[in-house]
Amino acid sequence: MTGRAEPSVEPLGLLCRPNGLDWARTHCLGPFTQQLTPSTYRIHFASRDDRNRSHGAWAEFEAADDGLKLLRFAPRPSIAPGKLGAFDDSGAVPASMVEHDGRLMMYYGGWTLGGTVPFHFFVGLAQSSDGGETFERISEAPVLGRNPHDPYLAGAPWVLRDNGVFRMWYVSGTQWIDDPDGGPKPVHYYTIKHAVSDDGVSWRTSERLCLPYLEGEHALARPVVMREGHGYVMIYCARRLNETYRIYTATSDDGISWKRTDEPLLTTSRSGWDSEMVCYGSLLQHGDVSYLLYNGNAYGKDGFGVARMRGRLAG
Repeated sequence: MTGRAEPSVEPLGLLCRPNGLDWARTHCLGPFTQQLTPSTYRIHFASRDDRNRSHGAWAEFEAADDGLKLLRFAPRPSIAPGKLGAFDDSGAVPASMVEHDGRLMMYYGGWTLGGTVPFHFFVGLAQSSDGGETFERISEAPVLGRNPHDPYLAGAPWVLRDNGVFRMWYVSGTQWIDDPDGGPKPVHYYTIKHAVSDDGVSWRTSERLCLPYLEGEHALARPVVMREGHGYVMIYCARRLNETYRIYTATSDDGISWKRTDEPLLTTSRSGWDSEMVCYGSLLQHGDVSYLLYNGNAYGKDGFGVARMRGRLAG
């Protein structure tokens, strides 16, 4: 990887655990922030039930000088798995939100179990009429699925409204291969791509990769993109075969061509809930304080944690 030095990151521990309700037994996967007041934030994520299906969830926090304090956990799912046979019947994973024309639009990853491969990913869209506590699908079909440029899968959408258009950075599958170690399940290859839309519903894709694979890599996941200065900053996670995720950053002038950093923004701890992997990072910016929200072992099975960042990501 090539690029500049990253700010220092101080892990503060596990911040939010699943609440134990029948729809949120495990996981607080893929946290991202909705600001409610100058000092309160709703953090959206996905939890799983006893059947391992993903449900949209959230928890609200108050930000103070000494960190983030939990106020309440969602009493019911913000969005539930789709109908049997639909693109999201195994789960709906909230990924990002955009406010547009008085609507709060949530893009989410819908997934379903596969046959010849373990799973299939798609991009769904839902909207809220209660300020982001619950969401209803705009359609039983995905807004982005298999297409000539994404023939295998599309998921983990991060959407910005930028200069009059919608821009999406998302995970696109490029191939499946038989496990080189002889395991029973095929290995996925996916990385990050870019799409544009005039209305946020119909998307134009291309074959270009935002982040080409480096040697040994097979999974680059969960892009989170922010405008910074005259450019863009991306937080994402990556892993190589027989390794686990670490969190990285990249910068871009146009949001299409990206320069990756040399070292991880965050790596694993020596022990505990994030000692095996760190993944699915995003930022919560409170005044001059930057918090990195992220998942640990087993893709956030125990919940999500927080780290304080010193120094700003710069585009």
